[in-house]
Amino acid sequence: MYRGNRLFWRLLWAFLLTLLVTAAVMSLLMVMMVRQERSLALENELQVQARDVAKMLEESDDSLFRRWDSGLSNTLNWKIREIRETYGAEVWLVSSGRRVWVLGDTHFDQEQISDPGVVEQVDRVLSGEEIRVQGMIPQLGPYIVTVGVPWRNGRGWVSGAVLLHISTQSLVVDYSDIIADAVLAAAGAMLLGVVLACIIARTQSAPLRQIQRALIDFSQGRMDTRVSIRGDRELEELAEAFNQMAEDLANLERSRRSFVANVSHELRSPLTCIRGYAEGMLDGTIEEADHHKYLGVVRDESKRLTTLVNDLLDLSRMESGVALKREKFDLCELLRQELITFEGSISKKDIEVEVELPEEPLIVNADPGGIRQLMTNLLDNAVKFTPRGGRMGLRLVPEGRLCRVEVYNSGPGIPPEDLPHIFERFYKVDKAHTPGEGTGLGLAIVQKILEQHGQKIRVSEAGGFTTFSFRLALAEDKAK
Repeated sequence: MYRGNRLFWRLLWAFLLTLLVTAAVMSLLMVMMVRQERSLALENELQVQARDVAKMLEESDDSLFRRWDSGLSNTLNWKIREIRETYGAEVWLVSSGRRVWVLGDTHFDQEQISDPGVVEQVDRVLSGEEIRVQGMIPQLGPYIVTVGVPWRNGRGWVSGAVLLHISTQSLVVDYSDIIADAVLAAAGAMLLGVVLACIIARTQSAPLRQIQRALIDFSQGRMDTRVSIRGDRELEELAEAFNQMAEDLANLERSRRSFVANVSHELRSPLTCIRGYAEGMLDGTIEEADHHKYLGVVRDESKRLTTLVNDLLDLSRMESGVALKREKFDLCELLRQELITFEGSISKKDIEVEVELPEEPLIVNADPGGIRQLMTNLLDNAVKFTPRGGRMGLRLVPEGRLCRVEVYNSGPGIPPEDLPHIFERFYKVDKAHTPGEGTGLGLAIVQKILEQHGQKIRVSEAGGFTTFSFRLALAEDKAK
């Protein structure tokens, strides 16, 4: 449980750290954007104020420029004072002759524009254009922004220009005016994020804790544990894969226990027999005249034990994934050689043999050692289970890019209930495990060899014959 809580806290802190970094970056971007927008809004307000002054001048007469010492109207004077107090801006009025009036509270001073750069910008306004220029007036300094709008008379002609000068510092919004709101918004987002992070961390860690508990059960031998996860599709797929793995492990464990039990039984039988006869001969229970007879039994059981160990080693080697040694060889010749090795056993039981092999060589690309062992096991079974005077056969038939091999024999056949299990390790149709009837590994080895070649072994019962068949791929040049 402690580890599960630790997983929850790791997820939660990861979410919170991500949320904190994201909130900090977003807050910084928001502060910068709001500051820029407010600065632009302040410039737009200043431009609107200049237009208001121009509108007031348009509604009055032009006596202001006919008599420079004429006083301003109360309304215009109030407006200019409001602009200076609110925005800290200076107001200039420029006539069409480029004569400048610097407006004060109750009076204005008269100046003449002569600087070429200033003349150029003023002419733009006098032509009806609105401007926004920094450092336009040299004597005011480089950090003064000038906003200019045209002033028209009653007939719509441009009579002059209204220029508002303001420091760039006055246009910059102070961070303290924005940070408080940004911090408040970030705190609200963090609070909501903490709640959501707790929910998400709990949701994501719960399935992992469930899988963790199941793994602990597996380590303690409880292989029947399964997990049930609903919701997120990826987690559901993980649960399905985990349960499938658990089922495979359970089957493997059952197979392992069965394998150990079978091996123990198969090894104990010949060892018990050998020990019993050896002790009987040593303590005199078995008469000396019978020693030769029982020594033959001990020899046979020793051979059986050796065969069992060799079969187990072969099966283990195949299951470990040892690479095949593929070669091109004549399958017809290999089958003939294998059949010849059983000539003695076949003659002893007076078995009639039917052989159908092509006259021409049939070249396959396979592991000759594995195919030889496979055929030895199949022919050994056929001879073993064919009754005296019965029939057995070997057939090889080309089928396009493949060839089919069949080994069949007459006899009592395999009961239907045993057919699905005959390729299992240590499975015997003879339930009593009669001595001398094999180790029960021969067909399992046959199946494993063919699996390594990408093929399958098939068994069928028809017409009093049991037939084992499989296919092999022909060599490419032969197949063509």
